[in-house]
Amino acid sequence: MWRRCVLLLAGVLLLCAVPSVANAHTELVRSDPADGAVLAESPGLARLWFSGDIAASRSTARLIDEHGVTVPDVRPVNESGDPRAIAVELPNLRTGSYGLLWEVVSARDGHTTSGTVTFSIGHAGALVVPGSGGSGALAVRWIWLLALAGIVGPLAFVVFVLRAASDPVTLPARRRLLIASLGAAVVAIAVHHSGIRLLTLVVLCALIGLVLAERVLAVVVVVPVGVLMWLEALSSHAAAVPSGRSLALFAAAIHAFAGLLWLGAVPALLVAFWRGPRRELARTLRGPFSVMAAASVLLVLTTGLYGAGLEVATPGSLVATSYGRLLLIKTTLLAGMGLLGLLNAWRLRRRSVPRRTIAAESAIGAMLLVAVAALVGLAPPLTASAAVAAPVTRSGFVQDLVVTVSATPNQPGVNWFTVVADSTRRPAPAALDNVALRIGDQTVGLEHLTGTRYFATYRVQSAGPVRMIAVLHRGARQYDVPIEWQVSSPAARTAPGRRLAPYVDGAALFLLELGVVVGAWRMVRGPGGRR
Repeated sequence: MWRRCVLLLAGVLLLCAVPSVANAHTELVRSDPADGAVLAESPGLARLWFSGDIAASRSTARLIDEHGVTVPDVRPVNESGDPRAIAVELPNLRTGSYGLLWEVVSARDGHTTSGTVTFSIGHAGALVVPGSGGSGALAVRWIWLLALAGIVGPLAFVVFVLRAASDPVTLPARRRLLIASLGAAVVAIAVHHSGIRLLTLVVLCALIGLVLAERVLAVVVVVPVGVLMWLEALSSHAAAVPSGRSLALFAAAIHAFAGLLWLGAVPALLVAFWRGPRRELARTLRGPFSVMAAASVLLVLTTGLYGAGLEVATPGSLVATSYGRLLLIKTTLLAGMGLLGLLNAWRLRRRSVPRRTIAAESAIGAMLLVAVAALVGLAPPLTASAAVAAPVTRSGFVQDLVVTVSATPNQPGVNWFTVVADSTRRPAPAALDNVALRIGDQTVGLEHLTGTRYFATYRVQSAGPVRMIAVLHRGARQYDVPIEWQVSSPAARTAPGRRLAPYVDGAALFLLELGVVVGAWRMVRGPGGRR
């Protein structure tokens, strides 16, 4: 008897030791873009990775917008080397919310699984230029920023510093600066050859030509430059702030103009001092240039601080996020330019031409534009959920039916609802005919994806509790499944800790008041009070 028991136990242990094949379904492991991600620009390519090998030829993915309309020109990409991944090429997507509906077939057991990956295309960073991601797009954005600085800086130099067109001392420098701005505008057209920006740049080129021919006053170029700055503000992070959008756009336009003026006016000094009587020219322009540079620096600091308060949630976000760290690098380079600018201003007052330090300040400005171009591709940490908004899931049941509802991002605005309605009995008594969601007084029809999965888009008007009922029809019967639902408010999802906005807003207001006081004091002193 003992020997039989030992043999039986050994047989059981041997059976347990034999590896068995798992029949688990293939599930989504990760995606790029991530589910719930907010992107600055169209990704160009979407990739999905799964827990097991899939039959790529039998797996599909399609893209729909926030209105439930299928987006055309979505093509699968035949990528080799990874049997657990699929990729689809996406067209250039506009601002809005999108859902990637995928359905894959397991290569091991032939089972089909499906799901939805949602993401949004938000507004890109300040001074954005369209393009795909990667180092190539970064280079294009940098060239675009250099071209804008090459337009704004020399033109501001001509309008605000070299105002007298007939002055024999400043006339050669004036012509060189106008030609330099015209060349920068041509480069900008080559980079941005479509849309309203193209038309504005063409008009600007024509006006610069008329100013060169002395047919019109140089001040007319302010209008197309202002249009360019406003267009940049409309495509900036300021256009996506949750409140105070008008003031944020105005501050972004001023910030763009003042920053590009400073960055472009510094190398414009080298162009002005290229030839001719340098000491006489330095004596003529040192006063007006110092005022213009000081005003631009003041505007850059005040509007930059105000924008940081809108786009960065907490002080901790400055070091915890890529956007915040890059913003700190930008601020450090800005401080370096400021120190060199003070040195150059001091040397100009002594009627010397500091060409080397001006060149050094221009080089730091070019590096600063690299940081600004990199900020374009990053979403600002407006809230803790700005990068990825996790879906919220709730469940309910009636008789043998279990309903699971998932919403992304579960905030006021467009939401993606994914509903899984399944029976606890195997086999199920009958298949479901259709499924709908009754949200408040409205009934939202759901599209059947596959199996027990359904989806729909719905615009939630406000935060707070919502009366939600899943309505299921099976045969001649209707089943109502109440779902307890609470729509989160954006304020409830903000990053923990103290807000950054009060500190930077206070600093911006202090700098602005200080600038006004200093400017008024200099006006009261007048030319006679100068040393």
